[in-house]
Amino acid sequence: MPLQVSDYSWQQTKTAVFLSLPLKGVCVRDTDVFCTENYLKVNFPPFLFEAFLYAPIDDESSKAKIGNDTIVFTLYKKEAAMWETLSVTGVDKEMMQRIREKSILQAQERAKEATEAKAAAKREDQKYALSVMMKGEIQKIYLLRS
Repeated sequence: MPLQVSDYSWQQTKTAVFLSLPLKGVCVRDTDVFCTENYLKVNFPPFLFEAFLYAPIDDESSKAKIGNDTIVFTLYKKEAAMWETLSVTGVDKEMMQRIREKSILQAQERAKEATEAKAAAKREDQKYALSVMMKGEIQKIYLLRS
C-alpha cells in the first residue's frame, strides 16, 4: 500500500497555483504524473500524492518541472479566483473514486481525439502529395505531346 504524501507546499495567485512536492530521493524515471482539470496524482513508489482540486484547471497548459528531488507544478486556473484550499474537503471514498474514474475517461477521450486528429492530418497530407504528384505527371504528359 502506497504511503500518502502530505508534506507539500502550495501558493497561488488569482490565475495559477504553484505546488511543490518533494520526491524523497526517488529516481525521476520512476515518477508518474497524471493530471486532469479536477484531479492530480503523482505516483513515485512507495509514495503517492493525490489532490482532488478545489476548482478546475487548464490541464493542457499547466506544467510540471522535475528536478532537485522536487516536482514543481504550475497549474493554471480556468477561472480567476483565490482558492480556499488546494483540495476539496469533505469528499468521501465513493466521490473520490468517481472523480478518479471521470478523470481517466476524460484522459482516454482526449487521447482518442488526438489520435483521430493525427490520422486525419496524415490522410490530408497523403491526399495533397498524391494530387501534386498527379499534376506533375499530367504536365509531363502534356509536355511530351507538345
